[in-house]
Amino acid sequence: MTDIECIIFDLDDTLIESEPIWAVAYSRLYKALGQEFYRKDLLKYLGMTILDVSRDAHSLFKVTQYTVEECAAMLRKFLLEGYNGNIKLMPGVSEFLQKVNGRYKMAIASGSPREVIETSIKAKGWNKIFTQYVSSEEVEHGKPEPDVFLEAARRLGCKPEHSLVIEDGVKGVMAAKNAGMAVFYVKNPPDPEAVSRADRYFLSMKDIQPFDLHKI
Repeated sequence: MTDIECIIFDLDDTLIESEPIWAVAYSRLYKALGQEFYRKDLLKYLGMTILDVSRDAHSLFKVTQYTVEECAAMLRKFLLEGYNGNIKLMPGVSEFLQKVNGRYKMAIASGSPREVIETSIKAKGWNKIFTQYVSSEEVEHGKPEPDVFLEAARRLGCKPEHSLVIEDGVKGVMAAKNAGMAVFYVKNPPDPEAVSRADRYFLSMKDIQPFDLHKI
């Protein structure tokens, strides 16, 4: 049984409902590149950094009118415009944070840019809840590599074996396990691969009870 000292949360579609924001931003980027955007593209890009998405689109469409960096700048702009709108919480997030706040050290580790994380924290008044936050842009490798979770644990002063990750994505679950951390997978409907890799699976955060953190 693992003694949990800190909880590291993914941001997008774990804490906040952000898939629609990313879908609109990707669609706007594709439109700027003269391309149609489909849901399969959204699924492909889940968990990837802005730069990696921009590199992929730039190569896929053989873009000549913009550099990779210019594509990334456009996508960043579109995302920030979306996050500056009405940010909705995923089901059960507020209640769960109330249950664990003050009992564990907590951080956010996300593939989103740091500005997006900061905007979300400020919008929801989470400054005193999340003492640390890390973007995949700040580390060498994004998910499914463990870098972002290891850096979050380091900043919290926690060892990986005493850290719990809460994630909604397959790549995130893989990253947590690669970091040597326990992971709760929260998703409805679930991905079978993520369920098989995670320590526990929940339909939503409202289903997680404090005693579940002592049964890992």
